[in-house]
Amino acid sequence: MKEGQDRALSRQLGLLDSAAIIVGVVIGVGIFRVPASIAAYLSSPLLVLAAWVAGGLLALCGGLCYAELAASFPKSGGDYVYLRESYGPAVGFLFGWTQLLVVRPGSIAGIAFIFAEYAAHFFPLSLWGVRAVAIAAILLLTALNLRGLRFGRAAQNLLSAAKILGVLGLALAGLAVADASRLWSAPPLPAPASLPLAFGTALIFVMWTYGGWNESTYVAGEMKNPARHLPASIALGLFIILALYLGLNAVYLACIPADQIARTEMVAALLAEQLFGQAGGSLIAALVALSALGALNGMVLTSGRLGYAFGADHPRFGSLARVHSLYRTPAVALALNGLWSALLVCSGTFDQLVAYTSAVTWLFFALTAAGLFVLRCKFPDLERPYRVWSPLPVLFLGASLWLTYSAVDYSPAGALLGLAILLAGWPLYRFALSLPLARRA
Repeated sequence: MKEGQDRALSRQLGLLDSAAIIVGVVIGVGIFRVPASIAAYLSSPLLVLAAWVAGGLLALCGGLCYAELAASFPKSGGDYVYLRESYGPAVGFLFGWTQLLVVRPGSIAGIAFIFAEYAAHFFPLSLWGVRAVAIAAILLLTALNLRGLRFGRAAQNLLSAAKILGVLGLALAGLAVADASRLWSAPPLPAPASLPLAFGTALIFVMWTYGGWNESTYVAGEMKNPARHLPASIALGLFIILALYLGLNAVYLACIPADQIARTEMVAALLAEQLFGQAGGSLIAALVALSALGALNGMVLTSGRLGYAFGADHPRFGSLARVHSLYRTPAVALALNGLWSALLVCSGTFDQLVAYTSAVTWLFFALTAAGLFVLRCKFPDLERPYRVWSPLPVLFLGASLWLTYSAVDYSPAGALLGLAILLAGWPLYRFALSLPLARRA
């Protein structure tokens, strides 16, 4: 979108509207799955809750950094724009490249895993059975999107509302049988030497569940008063999310022993089963599976459009911008995204897929945080309607580097594969430069 078009956006969003968008984007299906992964590394319930608080505060630091960047560069493109302005077009290209090859397909594969695991509540499935269901879901939704089929916006909104109500209802119902003493009587803490790495690994999964907080900057051009409402809406939205996440996890830990949580991928269904019997567990499993399916469809749809835009910007990858002659959809981009995502499902477990995407994700977050200071030096006179307190970007930069290291340490093969794909983008970028931009598809 051109800059002039950005300025023409209708500014209709107020503080509550913007906060509601953040809550809707961030709360996904992860809260129903990642508690098992976190409990596997942090045996103490209090440490688990501390990880959720730390994750919320870290997301807030990042969100306020992005608030300054969005207010300073009110253009479409988010991270791509900030990285390009900070370090030049090559880094912007590498960001788009890794989104296509690592972050988006890895996230699609992870969401498909959650869908399949909760579908397994109704059908006994082995690990490869779960993978087969996840692959089938990806390929089916890819085929449907190739034909231009969309889930209706009303259906998507209904699923999102049901998901949020499900979190609230499950947490409130759990209070009736919760045993708060479980939060205090816990196994010994991990050894001091191993605690930072264990906490960092758990935080990878926490932050995967908080994922989406940075996308709030994309609506800055439609806010009535972005300088005031953007940071306030990020703070309000993340406070609501933190309260929901912390409350539900406290109920999980007060109703189910931490070691049992670590052994089940369907902790929400297990809690509902304890509260309402088999029917309750089945209801929650169906709700999470449907929510995951809706999120999966949205990711497949938008990833195809990201591939289309990437192909249109870079002539050497112009085939990605091809549109189906009959269905008028980005067929090549959708097909390649679906096939690569399905292949990633075969490559590992849910935890490994999160590690595969996390290393490069947090590396780019670190670059964006550092870029904030680069931009302050490069454009000292640039109008900054909102300016974040400088220690917060420093804190976010340090945490991002720590999480990058934790992801590499947790799953060296998966994380290094993601980093290798990132580096492979450099010679491809040089190759892409060899064709004049005037010949774009």
